[in-house]
Amino acid sequence: MNWFNLAFIGWVILIIALAIAAYMLHAPMVWIGIGALALLGIGIITSVSHAKPRI
Repeated sequence: MNWFNLAFIGWVILIIALAIAAYMLHAPMVWIGIGALALLGIGIITSVSHAKPRI
């Protein structure tokens, strides 16, 4: 498993946990979706920027 996969799986677990917590706090579903998409984008950018390039 390379660094990108490991970092991205960590971000996905974090996003799921935060979405469940927001749902339990009765946050509107629209805002949960917006937050999840924003965190997913940040996770992809962070994972790609820290991944080693393959040549």
